[in-house]
Amino acid sequence: MLSEQPDIGPGLAAAQMPSRMEVLDVGLVLHVRPAADGEDGHLWWTWDEKDVDWEPRLRLAMRSDVANRFLQGRENFAIAVARRRIRISGDTRAVFGFIPMARKVVPQYRTLVEQRFPHLAL
Repeated sequence: MLSEQPDIGPGLAAAQMPSRMEVLDVGLVLHVRPAADGEDGHLWWTWDEKDVDWEPRLRLAMRSDVANRFLQGRENFAIAVARRRIRISGDTRAVFGFIPMARKVVPQYRTLVEQRFPHLAL
């Protein structure tokens, strides 16, 4: 869904920020990178605990409640990092490109939560 959004997918792909987001308490790992030539969409995603054949530029790790608040725009990223609710590693300067793109995900995520997972809505 995000890969095809004209204001999100191309921007995330252009940021050239292959990333890994680990949701610690539920054992989920999201890998995302720009789509390669011949792949559909702008982004390539996988929810898989296994390592991928590329190196993430940015790694994020957090609990599921923090991830849910962050993706709904209810968790300030800088404060969460300072309070160690979100751990970052890798090219930490890449965060400055990640945050503006992550903010564009918020309306899409909120809509998804409201429609399919209303018990998670904040």
